[in-house]
Amino acid sequence: MPDRENTPGPDKENTTGPRWIKTAENRSGVVLMMAGIVAAALFITALAGGFEGWVWIAAGATVVLVVGGFLSLRAGARRAVEQRPIVYHPDSPDVAIDIDPDTGKRSPHRD
Repeated sequence: MPDRENTPGPDKENTTGPRWIKTAENRSGVVLMMAGIVAAALFITALAGGFEGWVWIAAGATVVLVVGGFLSLRAGARRAVEQRPIVYHPDSPDVAIDIDPDTGKRSPHRD
C-alpha cells in the first residue's frame, strides 16, 4: 500500500515533500529548544559566577536557540494543516466507489 504523503497523484506533483524531512524538522526544533534550555542554565550559572563575557555569549546563544527551535516547530505545525493530495488506489479508504455487481466496473460513489 503506497504512502499517501510520499506518492504523487497521476496528475499532481507532490508539493509537501517526503515524510523524513518533516520528521527531521520537528526533531531538530525539539533539539534546538532543549539546547536553548541548557544555554539558559549556563547563562544563569555564568551570571551567578560573575563571568561577564560568558554571560553575553550564553544570553545570545539562548535567544538564538530558543527562537530557532520555536520557528522550526511553528513551520512544522503550519505544514501539518496543508492540503495533501489524495492518491487513489483500489484499497484506499479515502475514496468511496461503487462496484457494479453484474460487470464489476468501478465508478465514483455519488449520493
